[in-house]
Amino acid sequence: MKTYIEYLSEINKDEILKGLLAHGLFADKIPPILSGESFYDYFIKLGKPTFEKKGKDYIRYESMRNINIPRLLSIPNPFVYANLCNCISCNWVNLQSFFNKQLTAQTHKVSRIHLRKMKDKESLFEMNYNHSDNDKDPCEDIMIKKRYRVEADISNCFPSIYSHSIAWAILGKKLAKEKRDAGEWCNELDLFVRNIKNEETNGILIGPHSSNLISEIILLSVDNKLWKHGYRYIRNIDDYTCYVSSYEEAETFLLDLSKELKEYELSLNHKKTKIVSLPIPSDSSWINKLNNFYFGEEYSKEKKQVLRLKRLRAFLDLAIELALENNNTAILNYAIKVIASKYLGKDALDYYVKQIHHLLLLFPYLVHLMDEYVFDRFELNIDLKKQIGADLYEIGISRRLYEACSFPIYWSIKYNYKFKEKQILKNAKDSNDCIFLLMTFLRMRIDKNADGIKKLKKIAKDLSVAEFDRYWLFVYETLSESDISGEYKAIKREKISFIKSDILAKI
Repeated sequence: MKTYIEYLSEINKDEILKGLLAHGLFADKIPPILSGESFYDYFIKLGKPTFEKKGKDYIRYESMRNINIPRLLSIPNPFVYANLCNCISCNWVNLQSFFNKQLTAQTHKVSRIHLRKMKDKESLFEMNYNHSDNDKDPCEDIMIKKRYRVEADISNCFPSIYSHSIAWAILGKKLAKEKRDAGEWCNELDLFVRNIKNEETNGILIGPHSSNLISEIILLSVDNKLWKHGYRYIRNIDDYTCYVSSYEEAETFLLDLSKELKEYELSLNHKKTKIVSLPIPSDSSWINKLNNFYFGEEYSKEKKQVLRLKRLRAFLDLAIELALENNNTAILNYAIKVIASKYLGKDALDYYVKQIHHLLLLFPYLVHLMDEYVFDRFELNIDLKKQIGADLYEIGISRRLYEACSFPIYWSIKYNYKFKEKQILKNAKDSNDCIFLLMTFLRMRIDKNADGIKKLKKIAKDLSVAEFDRYWLFVYETLSESDISGEYKAIKREKISFIKSDILAKI
């Protein structure tokens, strides 16, 4: 099993820069039309300059969570983000040394989700990335001789991280405060972290991959102290699972965890804190129930397991029951991926598509699975895609879930069909949502809708005066070089775009 530091040692300073800037600027939950590669190439061509060291506002984007509540994601200004990524790259050896110091004592990898090189991917972070060959779960060893499991997580982790605590973790709080105005590299890192959040010290942005590295600086410091106390646990970002010998030790772990988090101005989410008596199933009970479902023993010519209508209906009913019981739509997510691996006959497929259509409108969280695990996997015809997209768009407008409006427009672009919503321009303008506006502009460009393009350019010009940084992506991609200024004007002159080349080819 690879250690955490072995994963980080595989990445050099140039790779961390490219991974974060070219492939980590945009949150993974945004419709997959965006890329930082063109901007990264421009940055390298210029010799990795330091852009203006000034804080900038950022784009807000809401994405539905598995508990049917939106999470606020962010897209930073590309220039201040480039400053941050370059600072990380220039100090990568220092960061690796810091991480190594925190991790030396660990006999298993406590932090399970972190930056790493991934197979067949150029980005360095993926929330659900799993490489079981190198990431063996240590829990089966940790729990031996233990009687209780403690579950805890940090309350509003990323929004609560205090930028100055980066230096506290690296230097120690006392020394960091003494050297606040000194030229320490961690103080420069603090500055650039603040600058991508409009110079605010409270909170780091959810979305850009740099934030996952920044959070690890602080949380590994907490891990190091708890390890020295003798606690053995794993951590998934901000979720802790600890195994202890007694109930009293479980309570003490929570007290010690709370104490160490407070050193960095963080706190526990007490509503999600649990102490559970062992033994318990190795996987969540819902995973076991779904994995143990009997699909039958029939296989197609392609050696895929055949899922007949009767068994499909029973499996979906079970998944829905478990999702409602646990208030967790991720269970439906899991079930959809399982079904995607099966062969469905005509009757089963007709039933499945109708059920997914229904579930998607109830749980828009599922939108991210649709094209890969439903549309493409089962080769749905254009009319079905259109209808599903149109109904989801209607739900998005009625509930002001603009992610649910943006994806149907994306599908219309990806699958080359007309998007016939008559009120799209008005809806996009009223939304004040940068991504929805951008998707609408791309749709108008593909349709060669001159009137629509003209109106969107007017919206972009108005926003460029009032709130450029909160809408920079839409404004930049919509307006011409003559209508923008400063650093954006320079990259516009170089024909830099943040839209992926395959999408641009359709315009």
